[in-house]
Amino acid sequence: MEQAIDSRQLRAFICLARSGSFTQAGRELHLTQSAISHAIKSLENDLNTQLFHRQGKSVHLTHAGRELLPHAENILQSMSAARSILSTLDQTPRGKLRIGCTTAAAQFILPTVFREFKESFPLYEIKVVCGETPDTIEKLEKNQVDIAVSLKPAETAKLSCHSIFEDELEFLVSPLHPWAQKAPKIKEAANETFIVASRNSLNFALTQDYFMKQGVRLNNFIELGSSEAIKELAKLGLGVAIAAQWIARTEIESGQLVSLPLPKGKLRRRWVVSTLKGRPMNLPERTFIGLCEEVGKRIESQE
Repeated sequence: MEQAIDSRQLRAFICLARSGSFTQAGRELHLTQSAISHAIKSLENDLNTQLFHRQGKSVHLTHAGRELLPHAENILQSMSAARSILSTLDQTPRGKLRIGCTTAAAQFILPTVFREFKESFPLYEIKVVCGETPDTIEKLEKNQVDIAVSLKPAETAKLSCHSIFEDELEFLVSPLHPWAQKAPKIKEAANETFIVASRNSLNFALTQDYFMKQGVRLNNFIELGSSEAIKELAKLGLGVAIAAQWIARTEIESGQLVSLPLPKGKLRRRWVVSTLKGRPMNLPERTFIGLCEEVGKRIESQE
């Protein structure tokens, strides 16, 4: 079995490669020039190759040294990442968690998650950025948020998606709406006004696709950015909302809204918690995802 490379030798190697000077490398690592020289000589002996050309007081990498440099940097970066993850095992870790999510997730999923999360990580700062699924995933890919809670996007090549639950979209109407008295036919949707959060949302795209496959084009919309506003307009009979029952459970149980299945087959959605593929997660992030999964199970059990 080959002997493992000493991390202190690698650190000295990287520092000397960057500075080109034993004196400067010693200053940066708070070591004597003799200690730096000994570390490099030991590394060269271990690898059985010369890593530097020495020219007076300056040094330059050999071909072997240039080959080793990126590997050495990766090794130390991995070790640093491991230390970062292990540091979160402290009983009271500090840090910041940036969450991107839809407005529905912010209102109905995250409050319970955050309540339990803060019990375990009271010193953690949380920032929530709301937006539709496409915008939220874009922020995740640009590293503007750490975790995204949204509908499952169409493209997931760059993501690690953790499924939390599935739901089904239905019509939500006022008890006085004609559809509450008689289930609608699919073609009647063409003349109805629909209340939607945003035409840029994945939910809107799924709904449009569903009706287009049935040969029906939706024409009339009232566009709002809030689940609460959507429900209020539906209660007033100003249009039809298309949403999952769990978003309007209180209104349905009190008789303020009536839920109706879509006329032609079910339209189901999958909610996920997403992170960038390959990015290591610390303990608070893994805990957050686990809590989202628990809340998702509760929602799904009520569907």
